Amino acid sequence: MEKKISKPHGMTSDKAWRVKTRGNRKEDIFADLIKGIVIKGTKKPDVMNAYHQYFSIKGSSEKKGGEGRDGRIQVFMYNPSRFEKEQDFPAGSIIKDIFSCYPKTHQEYQEQKEEVKKKIAEQMIRLKEFLLDNDNRIKFLDRAFFDRKVDFLVIYDDEIFHIFDKDEVWKVLLENLEVENNKTNQKVVFKYGNIVAEVEMRTTDDGKYPTIFMPLNKRIALNLFLEKITKKNELSNYLWLYGNAIKKYKYNKKKRF
Repeated sequence: MEKKISKPHGMTSDKAWRVKTRGNRKEDIFADLIKGIVIKGTKKPDVMNAYHQYFSIKGSSEKKGGEGRDGRIQVFMYNPSRFEKEQDFPAGSIIKDIFSCYPKTHQEYQEQKEEVKKKIAEQMIRLKEFLLDNDNRIKFLDRAFFDRKVDFLVIYDDEIFHIFDKDEVWKVLLENLEVENNKTNQKVVFKYGNIVAEVEMRTTDDGKYPTIFMPLNKRIALNLFLEKITKKNELSNYLWLYGNAIKKYKYNKKKRF
């Protein structure tokens, strides 16, 4: 097998090869690096370390014709049956009303698309108005991004795991993101100059119609966090801590990663 060459600012070639060839299981790689464990299940954090600190690991899917580093992170995705299991989800009644706009089958949706879109526009405006309220937005972003006990948000980018304190991430999002509808009122968008994240509907005929999901633009989001949380500690070539995470993250200081 041809030997992989890592980028100068990234991992050693051995570590980079492992990240690239283990099925994109970044949770496994991260857990190995911090001597932690991967926690299975949709309602749990991704990784826990030996000090019972919890990490949510985010990578990204690849854009068609582009690189994963410019892709989007899926914050959440629900179809109607999955969402029914979500209790006290912020804006839950609005989301249920959005789902109710869609006919039962995809074929019926295709026949009624314009009428359905008019109904969706009304509900997306409602959702935007709900999220303009600070308290509502705090609860929504907490559930959307973390949905469980999490201490740190970790973004994998260019062979580096960037570790942020969850509360600082919250603060950055709440203080800097503008909430709007897009031009057609089919989405709610969170913007910092450019679109950072969106709440939108997926209506492809793939067995999961209809689905509500929230993709995050990894490049724009990471740049926002790096702009606002400037203090950095390069714990190793591939584990970087930022802001309050520098003091909060617990590890055996005698070990080298």
